[in-house]
Amino acid sequence: MKYASSDLWPLLLEIVVGGLYYCHSNHNIKSSINGLIRKLPDADLATVSSLMLEKMFEMNGVELVAALLQSDFGSKVIVQNITFVLSFFATLLNHLYTEVHCSKLTTEIAKLHANIHSLSRTLLSVFKQIEMTSIEEQSHQLLNSIISVLNLKGIPLEVQGNCSKILVLLLRQQENGIKCIIEKITAEEDHIHSVLVSLENTVSIRLNLSIALLTSLEMRELLGEQQLNGTILGGVILPFLLNSSDGFNETGLALLTARLMEQWQRKCYECLATHQATSLQVEWNRARDRLLELILNGLEHQVDVVRHTSKEAFHYNVKIYLLLQSDVSRILSTILGMSRFKKSKYMALACLAKTELISFLISAEHNLVEELLHVATDVDLSSQVREVFNLLMSKNTEHTDEWMRRWLYPLLSAIEKHPNGQSFESSLVDLLKQYPKTIYNVEIWCQVDRSSRLAVYITALLACRKLGFLSTNGDAPDENLWNSLVNMDVLEQALEHKDEKLRLNAFGVIVEGPKTSQLYSQLEMKWVRQFISRNMVNHNAAFRQQFCSYVKKFLFKLRNGGVPLIGRNDTIVTYYRNFVSWFINKCLKDLGPGSSFARRFLSLQFLKLIQETIGLESNSKGLNISSSLGLPAISSLVDCFFDSYDVNKELALELLQSPAMITVITQDPKGYELISFYWTSSSALSQSLRSADTVAANFFFRWLIHLKFYREEEVRSRSEWSLKTRNTFILVNELIEILKDQLDAAQKNLGRLAIDAPIYGVLSSVRLLLSDQQSRSEEMKNESWASILSSVIEMCFVASAIASPVVTCDSPEGFLPDSSDLPSPNLNAQTLLVSAWRTVKEVALLFGQVSAWMLESDFQLIEDDVILKLGLHLKLLLLETKHRGAFEQVYCGFSQLCYALWRSSKPEIHNCPTSWLLDIVHDLKDNESAAKLCATRRSAGLPFIFQAILSPEVEMGSGELFKNTIESLLEIASNGVSNECRIHALNILRNLYRESRLNQVIGPYVARGLILSVTGFEAPDWPERNSSTLLFSALMTRIFGVPKSKNDFQKKNSLTGRVFFQLYPSLYPFLLDRLRICVSDIESGGIHLHPSLFPMLVLLGRLHPPVCEFSDSAFQLEPFIPLVRACGASPVLKTRQLAAQALTPLLTSIAYCRLLPELLDCLQNCALHNKLHGTLLQIHYFVKDLPQWTEARDMVFGTLNDKIEKLVSLLCSCCYLIRYEAVEILRLVIDSETSIKDVVADTCLRELHCRNQIFQNKPFYPLAYQKFAGIGIPSNVFSHPAYAELLKHPLSEVRLEVLQRLEFLDTATALPACLWPTLHYMIANKEEAIECRIKALALIGRIGEYNKKQFERMLQLYRETTDDTFRCTALGAAGRIICPSHSDDLDLMMEWSEYLVESVSSTFPFRQMVVESIARCVELLKINGSLAASTEHGSILLNLWACLLRCLIDDEEHIRTAAAAVVGDFDTGYWSQPSVAIVKALEYLIDKIGSTYTMRVLLLLFDMVLEEEEQPEDESQTFETGDSDVFREPLAHSVLFCQFIKHCTRQHVVSPSDSDILAERLENCWKSLGSFDTTAVDLLSSNRRPATVHIMNVIKLFLMTNSFHSTHGNIASLHQCIHNWLSQLNPHWFTYSIQQLVFRNSV
Repeated sequence: MKYASSDLWPLLLEIVVGGLYYCHSNHNIKSSINGLIRKLPDADLATVSSLMLEKMFEMNGVELVAALLQSDFGSKVIVQNITFVLSFFATLLNHLYTEVHCSKLTTEIAKLHANIHSLSRTLLSVFKQIEMTSIEEQSHQLLNSIISVLNLKGIPLEVQGNCSKILVLLLRQQENGIKCIIEKITAEEDHIHSVLVSLENTVSIRLNLSIALLTSLEMRELLGEQQLNGTILGGVILPFLLNSSDGFNETGLALLTARLMEQWQRKCYECLATHQATSLQVEWNRARDRLLELILNGLEHQVDVVRHTSKEAFHYNVKIYLLLQSDVSRILSTILGMSRFKKSKYMALACLAKTELISFLISAEHNLVEELLHVATDVDLSSQVREVFNLLMSKNTEHTDEWMRRWLYPLLSAIEKHPNGQSFESSLVDLLKQYPKTIYNVEIWCQVDRSSRLAVYITALLACRKLGFLSTNGDAPDENLWNSLVNMDVLEQALEHKDEKLRLNAFGVIVEGPKTSQLYSQLEMKWVRQFISRNMVNHNAAFRQQFCSYVKKFLFKLRNGGVPLIGRNDTIVTYYRNFVSWFINKCLKDLGPGSSFARRFLSLQFLKLIQETIGLESNSKGLNISSSLGLPAISSLVDCFFDSYDVNKELALELLQSPAMITVITQDPKGYELISFYWTSSSALSQSLRSADTVAANFFFRWLIHLKFYREEEVRSRSEWSLKTRNTFILVNELIEILKDQLDAAQKNLGRLAIDAPIYGVLSSVRLLLSDQQSRSEEMKNESWASILSSVIEMCFVASAIASPVVTCDSPEGFLPDSSDLPSPNLNAQTLLVSAWRTVKEVALLFGQVSAWMLESDFQLIEDDVILKLGLHLKLLLLETKHRGAFEQVYCGFSQLCYALWRSSKPEIHNCPTSWLLDIVHDLKDNESAAKLCATRRSAGLPFIFQAILSPEVEMGSGELFKNTIESLLEIASNGVSNECRIHALNILRNLYRESRLNQVIGPYVARGLILSVTGFEAPDWPERNSSTLLFSALMTRIFGVPKSKNDFQKKNSLTGRVFFQLYPSLYPFLLDRLRICVSDIESGGIHLHPSLFPMLVLLGRLHPPVCEFSDSAFQLEPFIPLVRACGASPVLKTRQLAAQALTPLLTSIAYCRLLPELLDCLQNCALHNKLHGTLLQIHYFVKDLPQWTEARDMVFGTLNDKIEKLVSLLCSCCYLIRYEAVEILRLVIDSETSIKDVVADTCLRELHCRNQIFQNKPFYPLAYQKFAGIGIPSNVFSHPAYAELLKHPLSEVRLEVLQRLEFLDTATALPACLWPTLHYMIANKEEAIECRIKALALIGRIGEYNKKQFERMLQLYRETTDDTFRCTALGAAGRIICPSHSDDLDLMMEWSEYLVESVSSTFPFRQMVVESIARCVELLKINGSLAASTEHGSILLNLWACLLRCLIDDEEHIRTAAAAVVGDFDTGYWSQPSVAIVKALEYLIDKIGSTYTMRVLLLLFDMVLEEEEQPEDESQTFETGDSDVFREPLAHSVLFCQFIKHCTRQHVVSPSDSDILAERLENCWKSLGSFDTTAVDLLSSNRRPATVHIMNVIKLFLMTNSFHSTHGNIASLHQCIHNWLSQLNPHWFTYSIQQLVFRNSV
């Protein structure tokens, strides 16, 4: 480095040090300065040292030291001044300690904790640079400071850990220093002269000291003998570690315990590997089982970081086993024996797979691969399972046939079976990344002709494409192969496949690639165009997200590859530019009227992507040279403000706010006129009753503030403001004037709130405009803005007072004032209630927004006392409001305010939430005051007050208020003076337990909450029992998590008994004692219901034994087993069921094998039906859960076979509930053990033949006999006489069971002749149960052959029956038995086809039946040569085609896909997506059918285009929210149909008479539309929907006349007339799609 002048150099050094001092938080500046400091010579050490010493003040001094330590030169400076630095650190640490000790503001405490953390971290870095022996003088002062910090309450774990390391480093150099630490860890009594005598002896401090010893001491020190204790590692820390397992009851202690375990295992391994540590080996051998137990329990912990730390500990534990050559069979058997639904099992397996135990692992568990692939379908376990699978698969690198059979082919089969399983695909990608040539093995496997294997092949290709293995081969490419590898026919088939994911993956194969400037061929661009066009309407959000991701990649690569070629390769640039122009045009056109949500969303997303990558504005030097932008494009985007979905509105607003769009509207001559129109309309929309209109007005205002729409003289005095601020000021002022008028009207008559003065719309607009102005708050330092805010707040108070009588009314139907004062006879209480709660909502949100804004800004436009007044008002609203929609929104505003209050540094503001909460708690304790609180079932808004105040207090401070409050609530809930107080407390606690922001602090109070909820089930009053039920539900979710499965939640959402009771130890004696009381009453014959048994049994059903549980465990589950068994004798049926459910999870496999014989023996001794039934239920659940106990399977079936006679004898019990349960057990046994099937079946049939009418009305009689039928009837022998007999059984349940069994009859198998009369009788008998009639009808339709009489009968049943399901089944049955070859039945077939046309516009079951019927007679869609001249044949043919086309555009995806399959059956041979299938269907219709029935085809398409749409709802409806998300797009489909109409008129001749008919119909349609003034200024706010429908109908007619204009002169004239009408549309209605359709003749 060259020196500057001697006078300037010190100044430069001062600037450098000052930069580090002031800019330490800016990492870029700090890094640059350190780069300079590194090059400084040692001669400057003194200068820099003096500069550093001058700046050693408070925390910036600490950061300066930390910054200097990052360079060698800076480290020398620190070492040279180490005495001063350490003295400064000690002084500052004492100061911070004092501040924390004295501070009460939670935000300040949090900042001080952060400063202590930074200081301790820096101090550790300093210690690394120095010899500790050189600081003996400073160490005493520093040691005292560290001890003081460690004794602080609530200190974060990271700070405590750092301070512990510092303490160990300081004491390490002192005589007896390590001995003092050991005494503290072992909890021995400190010597009176010990330096640590003042250090508290808490578990967390001892854990941190242990960790610090392990990380700070060298191996020789850890292995050094410590008198009676042995080595530090094995004799001091190990015993403490083994006894610290109780630390898992709190998250912080659990994490420290897991860290200590991981560090101990690591150090133990290192010591054993490098030293002859005989004593340590002995200590480890003695404790290895206990260590394994602790690690596995850590793996079961609910906190991820604890599990992952325990995983590392397990990894080192296994390495120690292998190092010492210990027996690993116990580890293997333990891990493999764990439940397959536990993450811990696969975390442990991943550790084992990284060692040489992999071969033992695979040999010990032959079905491990199958298990892994099965469990990987579980989303929660997929990542852990994938890791294990990949490790096992990659260990064997020799890709032999055996390897393929064991690993690759099962993986490919899993991908085929579960196409949406991301874990399988990730495994395949990992494999291809490591071994690219595997793609050839995949290709060979996929050559089997199955469409599902095509998906696997494309998935593999996509992985190869991403990895760069599919690159273009320039050497003589094959015309039929893409990239010299992939068959183009296969790729094109995949691009239009019915499966969405397959299509997307095929698109990804084209788009993806490792290069960011990838060039695309014209063929690839063509494929991209086709894919985009065909997939613009997809209602799957995941598909749209991935689609957008691929398009974004494509556009980036298009830009990066195309822009550099401008002027160098005109060919590529030209087709790139053509694509961009087409893409912009396509997206803007798809925003037209009637477009579905999905089409609009994708169009807007793609326009946004084009704007971000290429640019929407035309640029001759870029890829976009189109001139698509104009006022029609603006109108199309603005129309999206009326979309039902906010995401589309936000996207449209973002595009409209872009400079390109603002330039378009401001520079167009008609732009100002359009802006004025939108301003007038938005003002009217904000006053609408409909919420959708007010939301649209808000988006209008947010856009209009970016445009110049005012006269200069209005804002000349405020020229210093930005354009948006000036516009916001004008808009808010005008809205305030409107609001004043509405408030005056509503004050005079409350009913006008729901008629013509809905306040909430204008309030919402004001709130959002002020929210937008927040980002420009610096421009608001003006009295004008203060005046505006004061006016708004004042009017909000008035609005709240107006709405208050309605939202605080006790009636759930709302409040209606005196009928004599109603402004309209149509006003009802519900409408008024909606308007009132929306008003309260807007008031609350505005109060919360404004108060939070003012408290957090540098200046205040309103005084503090006003802010507190707002807070008190919000609190009052929460206390008084009874309408849920209102107080939930008030909570949002109040929560905003509370966050701001807690952050405030002003004591009078900061302490407000505390005083508010304490007042309410005092009221709850006072019975008289509590009566004034809102006494609804769930305490209305009262719990939300606690939630809003306590959540931020815990997040930003010490949580003292939370602790005091929850203690008070628990006390009130258990000992409240009245049930109202207790109910309020229970409801508040429920909200607090559910609040995710309280996760870290709510744990210690869960046990007491559970005890309260369980005892609350016994409360005498229903409201208290109800609140206890809700609290219990919340606590179950808090403890076990949200249920991940409806069926397996007991396995997946569960904990081991050890972990559960370590977390909540007080519950162990509570549950045992409570269960004993209930059981003693049950055993003594008491009839008390014991409601608290319900929650206790539900809770116990979520617990299971740990993998390792030693006899010395304090929380054994075994004492619960006899008590739960005894609950099976309860007189309450639900209790018996819950007891059976809870019993099985409590058992280990050994206990399972022991208990089952005992239960079977009890069957003989049960005199009471309740006890007998309870025992059967327990056996039932045992057998049901048998698959998870594979090792007990043989023993169980052996035991059941020995006792089967007793179970069979119970089938004749006089109690039908016992019969039902016995037959359920036998059914499960028969499924697994067929040897006893005949005995059970004969007994069931015998019972079925005993038809005693007396018992038919007894409980469970029908269900028991239905089960008898299910077992007694032979499955595959349909000729068995039992079928005919039981079809005549008096019980409909039995007959239904027989019919369901007959459904398994193969269509190729003839139905026994003896059954036909019975089935026909059942169908005809109107007294028969409708379910049986439907089943019988469906059976005949599926199996019966064509018969004219039978066909007539089916149609007759359709005509004459009133039940829709029966009619649908009858018509479907007719479709199944119809035969296309019977030409003499044209009249019947004609009737049938007309019924199909009628049904295709009906409900979903009818439409599904229609498409299924067409699928079974595809030949009827083709022309029958022998009947081509028949009129009836033409009608049948066109009726079926009408049904098919309507199914292809149905709202239900299932129906569209089925219809597309029909098209594939008669045209392409494979199933394509509906958007492709409809084009192919229309091509076939025009080319093949149109040649014979031209006029019929034209009329069919004519009707499809001009089909009447549903009339829009009345604009005044309050509850309307906007257009629904449907697939049907009238305009888009009309464009498609009209394209083929034009194609038909060109390809086939239309006779003059037919053209006259067409002309007359078109003219009549034009006349029927009537007149509609679309130029009216208020149309957008008053009649937008009718206007939109009218314009769409006119456009449809325009498209039709354009398609037919060459066939008749009148049609051409009409076409010109409609063209002129459309040309005169208001600019807003003249959208881009209309412009394209009308003036560019895109049809």
